[in-house]
Amino acid sequence: MKKFLKYSGLLVLSFFLIGIIWWYVSDYQVYENRAQKPLEEYVDLEVDFQKLFQLAKDGETISLPPGHFKFTKALILDGRNNVTIKGAGIDKTVLSFRGQTEGAEGIRVANGHNITLEGFTIQDAIGDNIKAIYIDTLTFRSLKTEWTDVPNTSLGAYGLYPVICKNVLIENCIALRGSDSGLYVGQSENVVIRNNKAYENVCGINVENSGNVDIYDNECFHNTSGITALDIPGLTRNLDDVRIHNNKIYENTLYNFAPAGNVAASTIPGTGITVWAGKNVDISENEITDNPFPIMMYSFLGSHYITKDKPYVPIAASEQARMKVGIEEETSLREDAINAEFEKDKTYNPYTVDVSFRNNTWSFGSFRKKLQSKDGRMVTLGTLGKDAHIWYDGVANPDGQTFCSNESDDFTIAHLDVLHDYNDLELKTASDACSTIGTNSTTSIN
Repeated sequence: MKKFLKYSGLLVLSFFLIGIIWWYVSDYQVYENRAQKPLEEYVDLEVDFQKLFQLAKDGETISLPPGHFKFTKALILDGRNNVTIKGAGIDKTVLSFRGQTEGAEGIRVANGHNITLEGFTIQDAIGDNIKAIYIDTLTFRSLKTEWTDVPNTSLGAYGLYPVICKNVLIENCIALRGSDSGLYVGQSENVVIRNNKAYENVCGINVENSGNVDIYDNECFHNTSGITALDIPGLTRNLDDVRIHNNKIYENTLYNFAPAGNVAASTIPGTGITVWAGKNVDISENEITDNPFPIMMYSFLGSHYITKDKPYVPIAASEQARMKVGIEEETSLREDAINAEFEKDKTYNPYTVDVSFRNNTWSFGSFRKKLQSKDGRMVTLGTLGKDAHIWYDGVANPDGQTFCSNESDDFTIAHLDVLHDYNDLELKTASDACSTIGTNSTTSIN
């Protein structure tokens, strides 16, 4: 009888442990396993490709042939105007940098006017797959950027990465497995991001410190966060006038694989849209579905409070490669560097200002997915497992215009009270047509 009770107890304990494991692991893997083509099957025409880029003249089209090609160093186009780099199509012309030994980018274009890249796939650069800097009138069209390994911290940061550019168009592109962002635009103005797919990245689409930006008709899924709009200190300009509309943002529940210490590592898995110290951001007519945390909204003060005392983490290999290039105008991806800039940049506004929500479609997704990360578990337990449309750090703009919801009456806001260690965390419901949270207007929230 004792043996029976002993083995019965072990059996019950085993089922309990299996249940706990299932609870955390079930449907955890949202990325797809893909077979990698062996690198030895890629053709080595690197010398010929380098000549195409180095000898290109203004007004030319650099035609990339169909096939799979491998490279050891970056392809660079510098100081050219009215140039198109054109392949035979996505997955027809494939450029692999899996064996890269020099440079941080796969392709780098700089200091030009009217540059178009279209019709090819680029893979596995050490740092960023395609970077464009100081370009006026830039088009990325029908490109695929990807890292071919499973999502992990050793992958490169940005798939498509225009920074300090004007008049940028990104359309009909596919972005996979950036350890920061699949499609990223930084410190740029007059930007359109449309009709793209971003999946299996930490951030699917990320707009940082840019102005007059339209993000629409995109599909963002199976990322850690679908779309991010943020404003950080110490850069050439700030973020303003961003419109995020008519996108499909769903099932963004991938685990966070950004290198520890990088800003993106703080992104909470399960987030549909992240707004970080955003200014004049309009979020409307989107399908924001099956994301446990539909909107995460922080001021810089909230994020600074959370990260300022984190222990130093050694710089990841992918970030070391980026730093070797010596690009003076770039700010590090790392939290410690950005926090240091915050102490110096006295003109920076750390608050969220005038973010609006209108006519979006919402659903909340898997409860299990809320529990993937420490922060996710904390805010979930603090709200007793209840759902909310907006998860807000509780740091109001002193001028009173933090954000405005023109959604339905049952629209819910989780007020996290980050600056007081979540002590006053509570769930609130907007009761009028346009509920604005700020120090001067808290009466509109029940």
